[in-house]
Amino acid sequence: MFDLDGTLVEFNIPLEKIKRELGIEDGYILEHILSSPEHEREKKLEILKKYELASAFESVLMPGAKEFVSHLEENNLKKGVITRNCLDSVNIITRKHLLNFDYIITREVAPPKPNAEPIKLAMKIAKAKREESVMVGDHLVDMLAGRNAGVATVLVINRKNSSRIDEFSKYADYVIRNLTELSDFVKFI
Repeated sequence: MFDLDGTLVEFNIPLEKIKRELGIEDGYILEHILSSPEHEREKKLEILKKYELASAFESVLMPGAKEFVSHLEENNLKKGVITRNCLDSVNIITRKHLLNFDYIITREVAPPKPNAEPIKLAMKIAKAKREESVMVGDHLVDMLAGRNAGVATVLVINRKNSSRIDEFSKYADYVIRNLTELSDFVKFI
């Protein structure tokens, strides 16, 4: 199971600009939106979606991402994306970078990470047991979602999270510098 932004692609969504537009002083954007009164929520989600779509068109693959996804495919291993982003942005990214997944779970389908529900849904879709499953991501919410679901977690270090590795790695079973290292990790499967 992969997170998308910062793990498979560099998304570069302008978080501070979105926060200013939505009037968010601190905290996570999605949690702010979801806790907003219902009559405001849809408008705020549309604003967020606008930025996600623009960023998806500009996305760049992370080093080793295409090769690793291909490696999983060649070895008949189930693979999917669990993201807090919208489905339309994921579809743009998968088409742009020619990435194939067995499942895609977005915020429209399940409660967002760190909730364990998207991980449990992924395992159900893949018909996988906890001990056969791994959550790969670059953020604390990815590690917490994996932990909450009882699966192994792999933290990928990137330029955006490098200053927070000590905080995030406490919840990771493994820490890697790039997806190429993950290929070695998966060889024993």
